[in-house]
Amino acid sequence: MTVAQQHEPVLTPRQEQILALIGEGMTNREIGAQLGVTEKTIKNSVTGLLASLNVQRRSQAAVYCALRRMSADLPPTGQSR
Repeated sequence: MTVAQQHEPVLTPRQEQILALIGEGMTNREIGAQLGVTEKTIKNSVTGLLASLNVQRRSQAAVYCALRRMSADLPPTGQSR
């Protein structure tokens, strides 16, 4: 386990879904429609997600998502693809 993985927040499966959709640039309304819940439910879930990620803004969560996707595409240090 890498140092980055040790410090990665533990998210619920629903938070993982919402984070991925935020990373795709979707609004709360769009996420709610996609997941079959109300916009208010998504707003509350995003608030919890931001707290879990220890960030204050949705844009920070989107950046976190993008960085995580990029790091998942990279081979472990010292290994080539």
